[in-house]
Amino acid sequence: MCLLIFGCGSRGPTGEVVPTVSASGALTLRGKPLEYYRVMLFPEKGDRPAMGITDAEGRFTLGTNRSDDGAVVGRHHVAVQYIGPPNTNPGAGITDFTSPPSPKSNIDKKYHDPATSDLQVEIKKGGNAEIALDLK
Repeated sequence: MCLLIFGCGSRGPTGEVVPTVSASGALTLRGKPLEYYRVMLFPEKGDRPAMGITDAEGRFTLGTNRSDDGAVVGRHHVAVQYIGPPNTNPGAGITDFTSPPSPKSNIDKKYHDPATSDLQVEIKKGGNAEIALDLK
C-alpha cells in the first residue's frame, strides 16, 4: 500500500535523461594531482553540466544524469572547486556544517567559475578517457 500511495521505493531519474558518452581524466596543479576537487563541465549549447570528484591521484569520472555516466558530446567550459574529503564521522548528519580542511594546494579563484577559468574541453562522440586538466 505504501508503494502505491506514497511512492516509496526506488526511483529513477527525476528529470530528462540526456545522451552522454564516457568521460574521465585527471586534474593537476603544475603536474601534481589535486585530491577532493569537483570538476564541472558546462556545455556551450546549454545542456546539463557534468561533474566528477577527484581521487588521491587527481583522477575523476564525469557524470551527467547519474554518477559516472559521462558527459554530453560537444565543447564545454570547465570550473574546478575544492570540496574536501567526505565526512566520515558516523554522528554527522545533514545538520553538520563543519568546513572541510584546507586544501593541500591552493588554486587560483578564477578556476571556480567557468566564465573565468579559461579551461575548455571537447567531448567527442566516442568519449574521452584522458581529459588532462593541468592548472597553473
